[in-house]
Amino acid sequence: MKECFIKLEENEIGIVKLIINNSSSKNALNPTILNEITANLKNLKERDNLRLLIVTGAGNAFSAGADLEWMKASKGLSLSENKRDALNFSNMLKNLEEFPVPTLALVNGSAYGGGLGIIAACDFAVSFKEAKYCFSEVKLGLIPAMIGPYVLRVLGYKKTKYLFLTGKVFTAEEALKINLIDFIGNEDEVHNWLNKFKADILNGGPKAQKEIKNFLLKINNRSIDDALLDEASQSIASIRISEEGQEGIKAFLDKKKPKWVKS
Repeated sequence: MKECFIKLEENEIGIVKLIINNSSSKNALNPTILNEITANLKNLKERDNLRLLIVTGAGNAFSAGADLEWMKASKGLSLSENKRDALNFSNMLKNLEEFPVPTLALVNGSAYGGGLGIIAACDFAVSFKEAKYCFSEVKLGLIPAMIGPYVLRVLGYKKTKYLFLTGKVFTAEEALKINLIDFIGNEDEVHNWLNKFKADILNGGPKAQKEIKNFLLKINNRSIDDALLDEASQSIASIRISEEGQEGIKAFLDKKKPKWVKS
């Protein structure tokens, strides 16, 4: 029977936890795991009742980056084979970034190399205080090319350049300061933060959240010109006349909770 490296846990209110389950090697990534993550993302995004996706690692590690066997195998690949291998990783990150509902990385332990790409591709991230971080590729004579676009967007040019070039190990506190992480704490503090965060997400209109994610992806780094203003006005006009938009406005005016908020 084929070993499965991804576990899914879900509840009745539409929150799914995607767990990288390769704990024998600190949840290191390999082509099979990348394919499994991508396949799960594609399946999950078709669900109408999904509200939040949490990505985390099994045990006490988030992800150690590329696993040793994958690195050994890459030594024997041609240029075109290496490129195809890399595109597999890029495809997974793109599917994660473009996932229609809010995503959150729960960093339950150390995150190295490609694991940091997963964090940067998520909408939000929360971390245990003891977690350590490192863009370790440069120490192997490699570059963090596939994760680079996502990390650069989150950290900015100067900080990304410093951490990529030095391969410095940094703490959760430092990750918080540079905006890679939104909150850090011990297990209880993270649990409490997550409960409040989930409540905030569930209070929002599910279709509106999907539209917000899609809209921000389209306008990120674009000039504010007439074309963008036209798209923005079209977007708000469409959502205003939608069933969810009408329900939200009516509930606000009637001083009631909209239908999507569970009492």
